[in-house]
Amino acid sequence: MRLNIKNEFGSLKSVVVCFGEYVPDWETHQNNDPEFAKYHLRKWDKELLLRQQEKFFELLSDYKVELYFPETKAELPHQMFTRDTGFVIGDKLFIANKRKFSDRNGEDKHLLKALSLEENQIIEIENEVEGGDVLIAGDNSVYVGCGSRTSKEVEKTLVKNLVKTKIFDLGINVMHLDTRLTILPNNYLLINSGSFDKFDLEFFKENYKLIEVDEYLGTNVLMINPETIVVAKQHSRIAEVLANLKFKVEMVDYSEPINLCGSFRCTTMPLERED
Repeated sequence: MRLNIKNEFGSLKSVVVCFGEYVPDWETHQNNDPEFAKYHLRKWDKELLLRQQEKFFELLSDYKVELYFPETKAELPHQMFTRDTGFVIGDKLFIANKRKFSDRNGEDKHLLKALSLEENQIIEIENEVEGGDVLIAGDNSVYVGCGSRTSKEVEKTLVKNLVKTKIFDLGINVMHLDTRLTILPNNYLLINSGSFDKFDLEFFKENYKLIEVDEYLGTNVLMINPETIVVAKQHSRIAEVLANLKFKVEMVDYSEPINLCGSFRCTTMPLERED
């Protein structure tokens, strides 16, 4: 199959998605990891989650996006966050075979089983990395956020594969780079400025037109094509700002994935976009 990701906003042709049928129930879920205490502060409803995912996937299909569904397993409760499992740069799929959380190891095997890839299309990364920390900046370059789930050592693998890499040190209180930053067409950038130091902010201001975002997971939007962007119904202010910039805004109620600390980018792993 064809892989082709050169930016964050070319017309989306194919993507990996996954229903969250095995996410834990709020009432019975127990987790002592500090990340759970930091992020999972909102109650979620699994049945509503699945309905909202279905609506979102239907929207993608309406735009002629081909959806690939890995087999779901009860022992892999977070498979719905497909972005974390890997990422495509150019014509290569980079796979993280070492994850911070043990209950996420094994997701890569079901992802690869769902795709018809040649061996030379796959690059394994030995260091901890999740796709939510990788933004495609164009010209075979990427921005990588190093926080609680992605190691700076990942840069070695990327550079070895001729990928220009700029590292942003997020600290342990940020889950993923794309929860604080998203690249849009026409040099716009959705950004939560408070997550970056002054040097990083100077870089962004020199290279982009910044749109400040304070809403929880407000930067985690998805570009379907250069004109069309999916925004959570809960983020009406952001939708209005983007509409005023002449984007077509598709609003989807995505409250339950957001309650589970993920949104549209988190629940999609793009495989191919038009150049």
